[in-house]
Amino acid sequence: MNLTPAKQAELHRAMDDALADHALLSAPPGLEPLIGTPPLPVAHIADGELHIVRHKDNGCVQFVFPAAGPATLAPQGWDWIVQATLRTGEHMTQSMIEKIEEHNKPERLLSLRHGYGVAATPEELAASRGHKVLLLVHGVFSSIEGAFADVDLQPLLERYEGRVFGYDHWTIAKTPQRNALDLLSLLPQDVAWEVDILCHSRGGLVVRSLLTQAMPDIVQARSGRFGKIGTVMFVAAANQGSPLASPDEIQQFLNAAALLASFSSGMALDVVIGLARMVLSLGFGRPSIQALASGSELIGKLDHGATLLTSASSYYARANFDYGHSALERTGALLSHTLMDSASDLIVPYANVLLPQATPDDAHLLSFGTAEQKQNEVWHTEFFRQPATRAFLLQHLR
Repeated sequence: MNLTPAKQAELHRAMDDALADHALLSAPPGLEPLIGTPPLPVAHIADGELHIVRHKDNGCVQFVFPAAGPATLAPQGWDWIVQATLRTGEHMTQSMIEKIEEHNKPERLLSLRHGYGVAATPEELAASRGHKVLLLVHGVFSSIEGAFADVDLQPLLERYEGRVFGYDHWTIAKTPQRNALDLLSLLPQDVAWEVDILCHSRGGLVVRSLLTQAMPDIVQARSGRFGKIGTVMFVAAANQGSPLASPDEIQQFLNAAALLASFSSGMALDVVIGLARMVLSLGFGRPSIQALASGSELIGKLDHGATLLTSASSYYARANFDYGHSALERTGALLSHTLMDSASDLIVPYANVLLPQATPDDAHLLSFGTAEQKQNEVWHTEFFRQPATRAFLLQHLR
């Protein structure tokens, strides 16, 4: 594993953003350490700043937070190069956060018959009126292309006669409720979609918000735009949030996300670094972060309110990932043993993929591992590379 040119570009972009916002204390001129540079000892960086570090061999990006000490580090020792140091006194604004996300992708509804880069036209949306469509909703730090590039779109385009759409949206600058409202605003008021939905990660909370009956503004915006709700497929979905998004665990969440973003197109490294800057500057108090935490106010409202989702139409894919016996272990990521030992796919707990009180039968559930038995092939960003996942999608998206 090492940083691809695309990931190096994301890292450079994050550093440029921080430098432009006067948040950067130091930034090496290039991504590669000088030949012969020794690994930096923990004592050198255990101060009051946030450090972005990169593994000297494989390129994995991680964070060392203020007051971090040796207990934060992986057992093999300090094999990291300081990539940049951020001021703890930085004050981020909403416009700064939006700029970071805009680099990754503009917000828009894509028409996937044209690939991942073309927005749906008014004519295409008008032609979809009253028809069966498939809607894709991506997860945190991601995009439609990043999340679903490994999905075989061609058979889905054939089944839905080209009416496959994807919603590119911001995941740290906005809440899931805001995402849902913004998506509905992109549709004609009388389009009356008969909609099937495929979502990943935080996309589960966007979809639950889209289909809730407990938020009058969303119910009103949905009227006339959604007709019949068909199959909804939750892949690694954060339907019950993630404890990593809580104030006590946010550092682990960021390091797990940076690990995955270093090597997967499913997460954008510059957006992960942008969230780290936001946490450093504004703390945990942003609604977009709070909404993702297990037991959040949003999840409570969704759990206790009526919904258009039904058990008969809901399908799930989840994983219990064994970090300790996987390719990721070689990165030496700065993750706690608690995270490694928990039943999760590194981001979303195994049990939290299901809707509350859901007891799906085998036909509605694809599991990689069990709650007690981990596996080491499938983690949060790897679901759509699996033949079993592709078969599961084609079986139920008709």
